[in-house]
Amino acid sequence: MCFTRKKHRQKKNKKKIYPYVAERTSDDIKKITHEEFLSECICCHNCKQIFNIGSSEIKIHCAGCNQFFHCGIAGKCRGSGCNLPTMIGQNHRLSWCVNCVPKIEGNEEKINGEGTCICNDCFK
Repeated sequence: MCFTRKKHRQKKNKKKIYPYVAERTSDDIKKITHEEFLSECICCHNCKQIFNIGSSEIKIHCAGCNQFFHCGIAGKCRGSGCNLPTMIGQNHRLSWCVNCVPKIEGNEEKINGEGTCICNDCFK
């Protein structure tokens, strides 16, 4: 007779019960103003400087590592795989940092973040 198997079944069949939580009211949620939202800060992943959301210093959100950058930008991918249509019908090219693109000519850091590069997926 195997007692370990019976113990394993008992542990597996236990159900966890969560207490009932009443629905939240609008009084529970802190309302913030537009100015408070824009004063929130984002850190540039390359240089680790902190910028306000409202400032125009943060230039891209990298499609490879999902981080924000104001420097260390390789540019927008010129490959066909990163040319995506938006909901309003315009084409949008994904932006990439220098760490997420292959180390080839043309993928170096762009001064103002403007320019093109080619990502790993489109390079293959």
